[in-house]
Order: sequence, then structure tokens, then C-alpha cells
Amino acid sequence: MGRFICKLSIIGLSSIFLLGQWGCASHLVEVRPQLGRIGVVSAQYTPAFEFEAPAKGWLGGTARGAFEGTGTFVRLVPHVILGSAAIMTMSPASILGALYAAGALVKGTGYMIVGPFYGAATAESRESVEENEAQLKAALVVMRIQETMRDHVVQAASVANVNLTVLDGQGPESSSNLLTYFPVQNTNIDSVLELRVNRVWLSTNEYSFKRDVEALGGMDPSQELKINPLLSLGMEVRGRLIRTADKVVLYDNTWKYEGESHVFAEWAANDAQLFAAHFERAYDELAGQLSTSIFR
Repeated sequence: MGRFICKLSIIGLSSIFLLGQWGCASHLVEVRPQLGRIGVVSAQYTPAFEFEAPAKGWLGGTARGAFEGTGTFVRLVPHVILGSAAIMTMSPASILGALYAAGALVKGTGYMIVGPFYGAATAESRESVEENEAQLKAALVVMRIQETMRDHVVQAASVANVNLTVLDGQGPESSSNLLTYFPVQNTNIDSVLELRVNRVWLSTNEYSFKRDVEALGGMDPSQELKINPLLSLGMEVRGRLIRTADKVVLYDNTWKYEGESHVFAEWAANDAQLFAAHFERAYDELAGQLSTSIFR
């Protein structure tokens, strides 16, 4: 009886969740005809930019190798315990458990011991890393990230036969600034699509624990110790639809993009050409997602 009630509760909660999702979707479908003439604004602040720089010099490499090596060992300790527990069962699985525990222990210990030496030997010079940082930051200075994102959305909306009127200088001036657009300066506008690129990042994939488990049979210190890891470009954009007549927020959502990975020096090479090219991909992908969500 208890199990039946538990299952019934789970089914009920799942149904409520799904109905909630359908409700949100149907709500957007219902409000589309109410949008009328749509203005689009872009944020007027620079989005946050986060990046994971490689280790700087032999000293930085030593420190990072020691830190990441110890971290790998700590993450693998539960798997050593798990494998050891399987051995205690004295079943056919005990052999596999022993191999699993041994593999996790060897890998974790190996990284903890080798990490500092590997980091010191393979880290790029401090001057090289700082020069690459400067190249990326210089590229960001000349990018009009918020306005370019807006222009890509306008283009994507036009493909869906939706005309957006660009409203210059009326977007939020800070990430905490939530505008109502009442009254909007252009009185012919019925609703406003507010766009803001919240953040941009260059980082490793945050699946190190899963990666350690999957790679018990092999070791790739260049990536797992993050001395000079592969980094992927990511971007997050938020879109809000506000009805100007009564300041009601009709829709509010966030979209994310994360592309292919390269090492830090490749992103910065040739005046950050690769960096700029992948920004274009991010704009296109996010504009397509946003247009599909709102206008189709």
C-alpha cells in the first residue's frame, strides 16, 4: 500500500510538472498575437567575461599540478571505497571490484605524485600567457557584443517574417536594472523585446568527476591537471518580452551556447581571430534559438 501511494505521488507530481511546462508554452502561443508592433532594445553594459588561463611559468605549473592532482585523488577515493566494498561480497563481481579499486587508487595516487613535476615541466611562460590574455581583452574592447547580438536577433526574426524596430539607447544600463518600458519613447511600439548578453566565458567543461570515472584506464595529464586545458567559448543571453501598455512581462527566458574547444594560445593567436570567429557562431546560434522560441 505504501509503495502504491509513493508511485501515485510521483505520477501526480510529474503530471503537475508537465502541465506547468505545457502551460508556459501555451501561454507564449496565446500572447504572440498580442505583441503588436515590437521594439527591440539591447543592454548598454559590458557583459561579464570569465576565462581560465593556463598555468603561468614553472612555479604556477607546480602549484596547479599539485592542486589538481590532489583534487583528482580526492574525487577518486569514493570509487576506491566502492571497489573495495565489492571485494567484500566474495561474489564474481569481487574481481571486477578489485580491478576497479586498484585502477582508481593507482590513477589518483599517480596524479597526486606526478602533478607538481608535470606542471612545472609543461607550463607556458608567464610572459606568453599574459600576452595572450592581453590579446583576448583587446579583442573584447572593440566588440559591440550587446548591439551585435541584437542585430543577429533582428535578422533571425525577419526570417520568421517578424519585423523588429530597433530602439537605440533604451536598454538596461546594468545587470540589475529591470526596466518596464512604460512609457516607451516610441509610442508606436506595443511590446518590447529586451536582450542582454549576461556573460561570456572560456572554460573547460565542468564534468571532471565524470571524466575521471570514465578514464580510469587511461591518463591524460595535459587535460586533467588543467596546466594548459582545452577551453570552449560560451555565451548566455536573456530575453524579456514586456507589454508597454501595462508593463506586464509576457515572456522571460535565458539561452546558452557553448562551442568547440581550443587551448588558450589558439584562441588568442593572430589578434584573436579564432575568438572573434566563434563569437559570430555564438550570435547566430543564440539568435536562432531565441527566434524559434518566441516567434515560431
